[in-house]
Amino acid sequence: MSEHQKAGHPAAGRPAPLRPFSAGSTTGGAAARGTADRKVSGSGGTASDAAAPDAAAPEAPDVLRVGTPQDILAFVPHCLGFQPRESLVLLALRGSRLGATLRLDLPGPACSGQMPEGEQLDLILEYTARITSLLSGDKRADGVLAVMYTDLPWDEGTPAPYSALMEILADDVEDSGLRLRDAWLAGNGAWRDYFCADGGCCPWPGNPMGEIAESRLNAELVYRGSAYAASPAESLRPAGRLRSSALDAQVEEVRRTLEGRWTSPEVFDEVLAAWERRITTTGTPGQPVGGDGGARDSSGQPQPTGEGQTVEMQADSGARIREDALLLASLECKPVRDTILVLAATGMAAAAEGARQWLQPEPEAPGAGQQFRAILIGRSRSAPDWDRMDRTYEAFTALVQRAAGEPAAALLTLLGWIEWARGRSSRAEICLSGALREVPGYRLAALLRELLRRGELPQWAQSPSTAWQGEGPL
Repeated sequence: MSEHQKAGHPAAGRPAPLRPFSAGSTTGGAAARGTADRKVSGSGGTASDAAAPDAAAPEAPDVLRVGTPQDILAFVPHCLGFQPRESLVLLALRGSRLGATLRLDLPGPACSGQMPEGEQLDLILEYTARITSLLSGDKRADGVLAVMYTDLPWDEGTPAPYSALMEILADDVEDSGLRLRDAWLAGNGAWRDYFCADGGCCPWPGNPMGEIAESRLNAELVYRGSAYAASPAESLRPAGRLRSSALDAQVEEVRRTLEGRWTSPEVFDEVLAAWERRITTTGTPGQPVGGDGGARDSSGQPQPTGEGQTVEMQADSGARIREDALLLASLECKPVRDTILVLAATGMAAAAEGARQWLQPEPEAPGAGQQFRAILIGRSRSAPDWDRMDRTYEAFTALVQRAAGEPAAALLTLLGWIEWARGRSSRAEICLSGALREVPGYRLAALLRELLRRGELPQWAQSPSTAWQGEGPL
């Protein structure tokens, strides 16, 4: 039973306002089962340090005030980066602050009834147990808010979709020491309180979705520059969109020249140094985001110039093409490809030493090689360098638009790994699916998809103190 049901819902002409909550300006994450996403909202960057604000003290300027259901519903897509569909979103509460935000795909119409039995009931029990386990990672949480996004029909006077699931979830959450404080359903053009059946309080069929866009919090987020995509797929740019024959020819030349030599010390070190330059110069002041040298319009697309060309196309100097070719061709060497991820997470020294231990193990000094492997499979409790990871993501995003074939598959897989490390499994799935379209059976992409399917979590993503803290104005 939810706190809403225990306390009663006030009979009023509109949904009762929430007790005000605060959401920090940063978000981070941990993956959930399947295509699930988990984020952590805190104050000033470190989610584990978030605490209820002192009512007598002035609030930090980066803290967002959340005071109505419309604010909550506006916050969710900005937090996730896309509009959820057929999803359940849980927002942990730490007193008067929002904590972890967890999104999972709903289990499907077969589990949406009031009296599930057999396999459907087993699936619901597994689903709610998984949610409770993930929420328990936020040790400071003491309550939960829920938002269900579904377009399944709901007739007046009948139980809401997934009513049995929500009742089981409320009991599981309470057994874990939390309280389901309130829940809403959004779909079919309206939103309403999930549990309230009082027509005087919550008229049928609900409130128009336009109220969410008109909320104060949504206006503040838009003012800060926040935006979100209609779906995870729409937030990612396709591979090969900016391919050129000159770059393709240069990649082929590099491939022939360095065939069989990628792991020789001099070539390996040169390639790592080139990747380090690209990572460290991406997104720095004076350098366009993505490091591709191109001007962009307000939507982030290349800005057209004379004769149908883009600034990006015109900026392709010979030196730039040669470096891009070296980077792209190097991705066909599996040790180089995997070392780049450790390079992004830990820096040049640790990646180079770890790669040497991995390629030529020395029994008397196994530590670097073990840490190298631990980073790759998410078994390190140490937080990656998230600034480097974000820069690397931008660099990969720029390069994948120039790539095709195995280099494109490698980049899409590496992007998927970073999204998995960040806790954005929906986006990870999109990237990995793209990699497998580029090169069917691409092994690393298939292995990572298996991790997503099993709900494997990087260890750093299970603690708000080491999880990714997000991007943009949120």
